Amino acid sequence: MDVDMFWEDVEKRVKKVIDGVEETLKVMLENKKLTVEEAQEILNSLAPSFSLLARKGVLQILYTLLLLGPCTFTELLESSKVNRRTLSSRLKQLQREAMITKYIETVDREKQGKTLYVLTEKGRSAALLAIPLIYYISKMHKSSSLHNSL
Repeated sequence: MDVDMFWEDVEKRVKKVIDGVEETLKVMLENKKLTVEEAQEILNSLAPSFSLLARKGVLQILYTLLLLGPCTFTELLESSKVNRRTLSSRLKQLQREAMITKYIETVDREKQGKTLYVLTEKGRSAALLAIPLIYYISKMHKSSSLHNSL
């Protein structure tokens, strides 16, 4: 599958999800099962996660772990292209938010091991859910750039 086909597939699937979410929201508002205040509370509770995802290097780390699986610090450093200091800081933040876990894989009988970082289900879901968001933001940016250049 080439990249263009991938994004076309993402767009089709995201369109279905957006339509479904929009319909659900409409029904919930019409049936008074969700108030504006409740929706704002939900959004406020999500703000820290959105803030973390927007930080430099976070998505690179999440996608590296999503694509490569468990990685050492050095593997993440080389694959994600995030500098050492930022990587160290972001790994701690992602651990606090339970998006990744750190564990020691035993290599030999003397209990020598290597430290690996792995996505949690929350981190995996965040990385996967960010794909359509990134796609639409880049699509809107391209559309805006094209419009501004005319």
